[in-house]
Amino acid sequence: MVTTLQCGGMGVMRLHAIFIAACTATLLVCSAEAATPNSTTVAFHAIVRDYYNAQWKAHPVDATATGVHQYDADLDDVSATANAREIARLKQTEAKLHAVNGAALSQMDRDDRDVLMAQIDGQLLEDESVQHWRHDPGIYVNLLTYAVFGLIDRNFAPLPKRMKDVIAREAAIPAMLTVARHNLTDMPPVFIDMALANLKGGISFLNKDVPKAFVGIKNPTLQKNLTKSTTSAVAAATDFERWLIAQKPHAHGSFMLGRANLQRLLASDMVDVPLAKVLAAGEVQFARDHAAYLATEKLVDPRHPSRAMAEIAADHPDAAHLVSAARKQLAHLQAFIEQHHILTLPSQQLPVVAQTPPFARAVIFGQTDPPGRLETHATKVYYFITPPDPAWPQARQEKLLSYFNHSFLTILSVHEALPGHFTQYLFAHANPEWSLARKMAHSYSTTEGWAHYSEQMMLDEGLGHGSPKLRLVQLGAALLRDCRLIAAIRMHTGEMTLTEATQMMEKKCFVSSAAAPGEAERGTSDPQYYSYTLGKLEILKLRSDLEKKEGKAFNLTRFHDAFMNAGLVPVAIIRREMGLTGPAL
Repeated sequence: MVTTLQCGGMGVMRLHAIFIAACTATLLVCSAEAATPNSTTVAFHAIVRDYYNAQWKAHPVDATATGVHQYDADLDDVSATANAREIARLKQTEAKLHAVNGAALSQMDRDDRDVLMAQIDGQLLEDESVQHWRHDPGIYVNLLTYAVFGLIDRNFAPLPKRMKDVIAREAAIPAMLTVARHNLTDMPPVFIDMALANLKGGISFLNKDVPKAFVGIKNPTLQKNLTKSTTSAVAAATDFERWLIAQKPHAHGSFMLGRANLQRLLASDMVDVPLAKVLAAGEVQFARDHAAYLATEKLVDPRHPSRAMAEIAADHPDAAHLVSAARKQLAHLQAFIEQHHILTLPSQQLPVVAQTPPFARAVIFGQTDPPGRLETHATKVYYFITPPDPAWPQARQEKLLSYFNHSFLTILSVHEALPGHFTQYLFAHANPEWSLARKMAHSYSTTEGWAHYSEQMMLDEGLGHGSPKLRLVQLGAALLRDCRLIAAIRMHTGEMTLTEATQMMEKKCFVSSAAAPGEAERGTSDPQYYSYTLGKLEILKLRSDLEKKEGKAFNLTRFHDAFMNAGLVPVAIIRREMGLTGPAL
């Protein structure tokens, strides 16, 4: 339920880790499973360490988000030559991992090796076959925005130092965008549309928010250099915008991955299920959620069911109490989790609930913002809520506040914080003994599947005391994720057009007419947004299989604790480590 300006297209592109801050210990961390690891174990961890060090060097923007700050002044090399070097490096790492004798590794190390090999195959799928870097201008728009945003977002170094790094990265943006023009060919029109929409926000961010972030620095030389680099970056981004507009009439590329590539994309998250079965499971879930939604509307408003959601939207905090309402919800959710034994929270820590900083409001609606897992300075966890701008017309302010109605805010807080993403951070922080590979794992389906599963599970366990309003909002969120799965698979196999996907979002999943086009468009460049529903279904199947295996001995708290203590590895790995076999769906 995170809303970001730049999120579309992040699923399979080379910048996959920008949103993922990873690793809580030093770069040299190895598994603590054995006091005297054998030579095979030592070699395996050396391969892992070398792989990630090379990744951070090749992708400095990712490194900054992770909390690795050696490369904060650098910008990614996006040339075809750099891409070829990456492919060669990935294949070398893949060969080394294949050569490791799995029998000499512990179970966790064997599992970590399998996860990393699948991840690398996903990167090779992108770099060699899908090649969004050749077809999606959004990659370069995201890069120019987050290259600078990542240096401003957290106070991990003195402001003058980060200002110098911003200047260096901004100075590199014009050359990067020149290379982007050489790279891009056969662009799908929808990719251009999304890139232009995001670029507008990126230009505004560079032009307005970056100078504001450093207004307190009184060094005239730094201010002069920042003005120069910002002006140059904005001019280059504006030229890129004009170039994209000129390309639009002649754009003819296709965004479709095709069945084989989609199946391989599933495999990169260790989902060993035929694509047709994934689609069928999503459609069955959609039918259930759709029927439940219509039935719940009648519980909210028996006389006028279609007005039920509008009635819910009208019950919202005002702008002055938006943050305090979210803060109270977190305390309530924490108490509920403890009283109902949902899971064992590793600590009583809560995120700092605050208004989204002005410079970030172009990219954040409401989300948990944890530190990079290697971050040692700016370590606070924030839960940001974006308020309406007081300068907006009253009607526009009211519309945004209606999105933050009390029921939606509860579901958002469950997803983003407790027991969702913030809780994932707590468990990662509470497991310093994890290997580097385990700490760096970030399965899309596990991460978002758990947060989405939590929305339903918490209500099933009694949150809201059976409130039909809360259930309707939860079902609305579920329907959106169901339609994402259906749209992603059907669009990328040619069974559904973008227009048909948009109509499905609006007519069948009750997404607003304003939001439906964007939801469908996101699936063209981020087909892995099927992972919300897919991950939820995998978790529900895992839970059901474990209940059958353990019978009366099954304990929900113990199941949730075990799931979270496994880390953000694919659900298939968690199944394996829980001693289960059989299909994931």
